[in-house]
Amino acid sequence: MVRLKWRYRKRLRKKYGRLIWKVKNRKGRKGFFKSTVHRYPRRNYRILVANEYIAAHLAKSLGLPVARVIQAHVRGPRGRIKRGLISMQAKGGQVIPWKKAKKKLLKKPHKYVKQAKKLARLVAFDAWILNPDRSDRNLILHKKKSGKKYKWYGIDHGISLFGNPTKWNLRRAKKKFSCKKAYKFCLHSGDKKKQRIPRGLKRFTRDNRKQLGKMVKKIQAMPKGKLKKAIRRVPKGLLTKAEKKFIQKVLLCRHKHLKKALKRVSKHFA
Repeated sequence: MVRLKWRYRKRLRKKYGRLIWKVKNRKGRKGFFKSTVHRYPRRNYRILVANEYIAAHLAKSLGLPVARVIQAHVRGPRGRIKRGLISMQAKGGQVIPWKKAKKKLLKKPHKYVKQAKKLARLVAFDAWILNPDRSDRNLILHKKKSGKKYKWYGIDHGISLFGNPTKWNLRRAKKKFSCKKAYKFCLHSGDKKKQRIPRGLKRFTRDNRKQLGKMVKKIQAMPKGKLKKAIRRVPKGLLTKAEKKFIQKVLLCRHKHLKKALKRVSKHFA
């Protein structure tokens, strides 16, 4: 019998083959629970987990704040137990998504957000890991009641790297992916999505282009061993050897073509 440590609080979304709930554990810690709702839950769930675990480890290795991710079981509103991932919410104080930030913060993030320059670096990171879903909901601001400036962290990397879990197919991905065209976005997953950038950050990133360059150098300097370590973070039995080898190849190829990829992204800056 599964021991349930987390409780369902509220449903937020059910979209793109995934459902997202607000949850809370017995100690009062809060988080965002994510699970698959497709008819092939095992296949889709393992890719969802892989995307989240690899992306979170790579972000931390590059000095970018991201939520801690854990696997858990939660009983839903109809009594059915679901297996999924929880992105831990920051403790106490005020916690809001970027979507609810005031206009003055969106215009001048450096005045109201700590480590604001890293927000520009986040654009380069998302380009590298093929993350099309950095929406206003997936960037979180938090501060203590007495704090003057917000801190921030990223959540939800579920359709980065391998792409949408419901569409993943290794054979098709291998046919589509080419190192010569590695600068293109979502090439291997078959999606036609473009990289999303939260409100206000297009202009902010344009004004802080040096940060893009710094992140590109940091990514390109990352040793191959760290990539392998990030991939090994995925719980055992969820990825095949061929899938591990493929995603490592994708990331290494995008190392080389990252500047070209960012030029394509920069065309959409305000």
